[in-house]
Formats: sequence, structure tokens, C-alpha cells
Amino acid sequence: MPAHRSKDEWELRAAVVERLRELRPTARIIHEINVNFGNVRVDVMAVSREEIVTVEIKSKRDKLDRLPKQIEAMKGCSHISIAALHEKFLVEIETNEHVAHRVRDGLFFWDRPPEESRRAHEVWAFPLKVRCLDENRKRWDAVSSWRMREPSMLRVLPPGALHILWSEELHRLCCKLGIKAPARANKDAMCRDIRWLASGKEITRGICDALRRRDCLEADPPIETEEEAA
Repeated sequence: MPAHRSKDEWELRAAVVERLRELRPTARIIHEINVNFGNVRVDVMAVSREEIVTVEIKSKRDKLDRLPKQIEAMKGCSHISIAALHEKFLVEIETNEHVAHRVRDGLFFWDRPPEESRRAHEVWAFPLKVRCLDENRKRWDAVSSWRMREPSMLRVLPPGALHILWSEELHRLCCKLGIKAPARANKDAMCRDIRWLASGKEITRGICDALRRRDCLEADPPIETEEEAA
């Protein structure tokens, strides 16, 4: 366990990784990766051949003041952004028996994600457990089921995803796509040329391929080769 990581964060992170492996079994898991020009560090990223999923983790020891900025950064570089929060951050509101998580003194209550997480595509509450009064409805409950939409198909990564790549990765992508770039080409110039000259499919696959190949401090082993589309 890294020295800077508490036991609470480690437990939540382990649960997130386990769930990501269930939902995206072919994805490479990468921890602590810089996005948004290095201004935000994503806790967990799952990179498939044509999709990026990002997760921000907030254990019970954390605060939510930076979460909106972190979510916006994740949305600017990935297909799906997830806020994985300890249940202490959920907001209890009174509701009705059809959507209630619990009943108390004859009243029905539902756990709503906090306002700071509202821009995330999904909110996962930890510990993962059944919160609905009717277990058959668990799959419809966002905070209980740790659900995620089907893998992204024919969806181009947001423009900010190119800026995750290092200079050498951008240069390699330019060469692969037949885009002229000097050995010491400027990153912004390479990103501009790639966006102008390459298709969305080429850009998305190129970014994912670079991240799956990258030698990271804490991640699954690099995936060195990719099969070409039929």
C-alpha cells in the first residue's frame, strides 16, 4: 500500500477496481494519472481499446470541495466519469415506499448523491450493499448497484484526452497516422494537427493504445500490441 494512502481509501479503491474488472474485463487499470494539463490527478482509469473510464475516489476521510473540478476534468478526457464516495457523503431525503432505501418511524427515506457529485456520469456509494427495500429494484438504484452504461461505441474521446499523452506518445501517434512532426515538435502543435488530420476513430484508438502501452508506476502490465480492426 502506498504510504500516502489510508486504509479507508485503499478499501474503497480495491472495491472500485474489482467492479471495473467485472464491467470492463479487457480494460487496463491505471492508478494516479495526470489530466487537464497536469492540474488534476485521476485516481483510477480503465482503458479499453476504444474507451476510457475515469474514477475519483472520496473515502470517509476526504472532503468534497475539489470534487466538481475533478469531475469536469475527468469528463474532459474520458467517455465515462464516476464519483466513488463513502456513504457518509450521501444526503438522506424523505421519499415514498417505491424508491426508498429504508423505512424509519413509518417514514420512507432515500439516499441522494451530494450536490458536488451531480455532474458525474455515475455515483457509486461505498460500501457496496443493497439499499432498496425491494432487492429486485436494486439494479435501478444508482448508488447501490455500481452500474455503468454499456461500452462506448462510435464515440470520440473529448479533446482533452489528447493532452493526457506525453510528447513522445503524441509524436509516435503522429508517425503512425502519417502526420508530419519534427522530433522536438510542440505538444500543442501535434494535438492541433492530429485533431485536424485524423478521424475520431483514429484519435480515440490512438490515445487508448498509448495509455495501454505506457510504463506506469502503479497499473496493470503494459499491453504492447493491439489487433487491427477487421
